[in-house]
Amino acid sequence: MTTASLVCQTAHGTHRQTLYFNTQRHFLTVSVDLHTTLSFDREGRLIGVFLDGANYRRGLCGDILMKRASTRGGKLRRMLPPEERRRLLALVRRRLMIIRECAYNTTSVDIRAWLDRILTWDVERLEAERAAFFSIYKPISILPPDQYLSLVLQAAEGCSWNRCTFCTLYRDRKFRIKSCAEFRHHIQQVKDFVGSGINMRKSIFLGDANALIIPQSRLRELIAIVHDEFVFGSPNGMKGIYAFIDIFGAERKTFDDYREMHDAQVKRVYLGLESGDEEVFRCLNKPGSPAACIEAVHMIKSAGINVGIILLAGAGGARLASAHVTHSLDALAAMKLNAGDLVYVSPLIVSSDSPYMQSLRDFQSEPLQGAAIQQQLEHLKSGAKAVCGNGVKVALYHLEEFVY
Repeated sequence: MTTASLVCQTAHGTHRQTLYFNTQRHFLTVSVDLHTTLSFDREGRLIGVFLDGANYRRGLCGDILMKRASTRGGKLRRMLPPEERRRLLALVRRRLMIIRECAYNTTSVDIRAWLDRILTWDVERLEAERAAFFSIYKPISILPPDQYLSLVLQAAEGCSWNRCTFCTLYRDRKFRIKSCAEFRHHIQQVKDFVGSGINMRKSIFLGDANALIIPQSRLRELIAIVHDEFVFGSPNGMKGIYAFIDIFGAERKTFDDYREMHDAQVKRVYLGLESGDEEVFRCLNKPGSPAACIEAVHMIKSAGINVGIILLAGAGGARLASAHVTHSLDALAAMKLNAGDLVYVSPLIVSSDSPYMQSLRDFQSEPLQGAAIQQQLEHLKSGAKAVCGNGVKVALYHLEEFVY
């Protein structure tokens, strides 16, 4: 790491600013008086901004997520609309041009090269990347929080079940599995698109919603292609492969299948348990059952693969709230999780016209509102920490904080 500071006189007044450049191997952070911070990947793309008390994160897809503290507590989160996004990109570019003018002759060759590379990305070039991204990917609807900086490879598209009442993330596409030739072409397109920015991404995430449901013979071939295209195990290589699987798909795999995945560098599998209560499960129209999820977790872990278990705060509404919490924690305890496993608790967010709302009525329940969902979320988090073993990380999983 190289850090340098200097005093800069700008053309906008007589005030003086201190600039800090933090160069890491794969990204650069520029800070102005430690109040405004701009971050860029090795390709020169903007990846993050801290400005006027708000955090902005720009995804590879070109979307920009804004987060800031609310005056009423909690956080405000929203995706910037196109015009606001373009204004932010233009503002960042103007700031960088001033920084470059002030700092160019007094900083290292490496930092000057960074600034030159960053300024090749004007607003139009950054915005044009959106079309390029969606020519390579279907929308990447969600990832587990620990995988936000993974490199997503869509071995499959969509969700093979796609009928959960609460989830509409994949309703815009049919489930399909890529051929080996198509998948290799997809990977090569991804590598060309991400360029040297790929070095920030230390793991592979196989998309989409439940890629590991792919029949084992095809999955074996697709993972072999991943190994052809990427190095694993070296200090600068990928650290492993990660993916979702639904409970029904997890049941169809054998111990030998999971052991083969383990040997192929699959490190963690994520399962949406959502609830350990059978009635809530039916309300959500989940495939499988809580008992089947517990059994699948035992098999996955016996093969040497860690798991990430997802629970939904608010699932089942008011009538089923107590049973949802009690039986969800019972299910976690029965899984016998340990170091390397994760539990995520996600607040349920659905629209008023979601199929889930009709399902609640069918189950003679009513939706939990904000404060009640937050209270249940805290009960699930604290309860999960109590029933899980040491080394199990329990964390918040907020869908509104995701952008890829």
